[in-house]
Amino acid sequence: MSASVKTLALAGLASALFFLPPAGAAEADFQRIQNTIFTPLCVSCHSGLFAPHRLRLDERNSYRSLVGMQSAEVPAVQRVKSGDPDASYLIHKIEGHASEGVRMPASGPALSRQDIALIRRWIAGGAQFNEPAGK
Repeated sequence: MSASVKTLALAGLASALFFLPPAGAAEADFQRIQNTIFTPLCVSCHSGLFAPHRLRLDERNSYRSLVGMQSAEVPAVQRVKSGDPDASYLIHKIEGHASEGVRMPASGPALSRQDIALIRRWIAGGAQFNEPAGK
């Protein structure tokens, strides 16, 4: 293979990689977070009329309870600030550095680094809502 063909091949590969979404971006969707984190780990406390701070994380209510909503503990901070995980109170709570209250989930072990990274990627990507499959 000539040097010019190799150069073109490498340039093509580099340009293809440039336009690919960041690793894990496609998997950082709200429904995956709901199914793997909120429903199994959070709903036991954060559901129904007596959910702490009116934060309901059941499938029907979680998105609208989180995105763009003021935190009940620190009203100057949004629970989820679309595009900004570091300014999102949800991240403060699950990472354990919130100015009020305790790390979440309070009734179990801390979320894994992978789960926290998934939530961070979803928020950084715009905190979009995606319909559950089959609905």
